[in-house]
Amino acid sequence: MREVASKNGSVEKALQVIECFDLKNPSLTLDELSKKSGFSKPTVFRMISSLEKFRYIKRVNQDGQLKFQLGMAFLEKSQIVNSHFDIRELAKQEMLLLRNETGLSVQLAIRDGNEAVYIEQFEALSAFRVFPQVGRRVPLYAAACPRVLLAFIRDEEQKAILDSYTYTPFTPHTKINYDMIFSELGDIREKGYAVSKGELHEGTAAIAVPIFDINNNVMAALSVIGIDREFNNQLESHVARLKDCARNIHEKLH
Repeated sequence: MREVASKNGSVEKALQVIECFDLKNPSLTLDELSKKSGFSKPTVFRMISSLEKFRYIKRVNQDGQLKFQLGMAFLEKSQIVNSHFDIRELAKQEMLLLRNETGLSVQLAIRDGNEAVYIEQFEALSAFRVFPQVGRRVPLYAAACPRVLLAFIRDEEQKAILDSYTYTPFTPHTKINYDMIFSELGDIREKGYAVSKGELHEGTAAIAVPIFDINNNVMAALSVIGIDREFNNQLESHVARLKDCARNIHEKLH
């Protein structure tokens, strides 16, 4: 029993080390991993050595400094995970058509608990680029896609989710007022789309619509992202294109 507990503890520590990496911190030194995980350097190094053995961690030399990154094993396993995302595969062709029609970046997100997870993205045709989002997790109160995912669930569940947040802004424009967000969710349900401006990245704007499953439950959110100042004059046409795209994806489920 003690051996099982010891193994479980080691697994948890290894996972905590892995959780230190994110899009803002793809490469970390041993010292940084120790500080972020709260473990001693010898403990972190032991975890890293085990993860390296199975290619979940790799060493890199950046400017003469030893750093660590997530390894190829994660990419290989991600292919297995992606194979389960039928919505992702069904949506790809329609998303590409939408990107080509609008010239804007197009993103797809699903709900995972109290967060939205971006699972697919097609970059804009222009020089404008959105920071890569695939794999990013965002609380459901922030930005268009997450709020669409939150808007179409029961009010009681919405309130429970909203009550769970500490409301950390990503930019000065991130909406963090409980009452304002809750009120907006009703508007999103009524209009069938959400709009956000500069909430995750300053200077950008996004429009998102829901994608419904065969039982008319929201299974994903679809959005276009562009430069804020260029959005106002084309809001109606972007919404119409988004809704058509979401409808086409929905029909592929049948």
